[in-house]
Amino acid sequence: MAKEDLELRNRLEEQRRRSQIIREQAQRSSEEPLAVEPKRSNSDNNNLMIGEGVTFSGSITVPGMAIINGKVSGEVTTDSLQIGKTGHITGKVKAKEIDVQGELHEDVTCENHIIIHSSGVVSGKLDYSELEIERGGQFRGNMNQRNN
Repeated sequence: MAKEDLELRNRLEEQRRRSQIIREQAQRSSEEPLAVEPKRSNSDNNNLMIGEGVTFSGSITVPGMAIINGKVSGEVTTDSLQIGKTGHITGKVKAKEIDVQGELHEDVTCENHIIIHSSGVVSGKLDYSELEIERGGQFRGNMNQRNN
């Protein structure tokens, strides 16, 4: 039993580290001024950021990270999803990692780890492998934990 506890603790710590990296990347993205010629690298080409005040309706597929600080209605499929405090998504979401500081509503499928921060609100149907809710974070709806 102690070995299983240690493995679980290690997995949770790794998920927390990944969530911290996502938060740091989102913070850096919001602090960087817009350049005339945007920097390009292979990793930047696979990411998307929807800024505060931006509204998007439709389907989005992002092979890398999606950072949402605006409003999205529709389907979002991505490897890693960061919803900032001003971010709001309504629709069908599928991601490996999800970090919620804003709002996420309707059908959510998270293959690995979802964290709902103290300012986060998630409602609807949630399929997940690992779930972390900070004190003050809110969830309303149906949950289904997957076995890996």
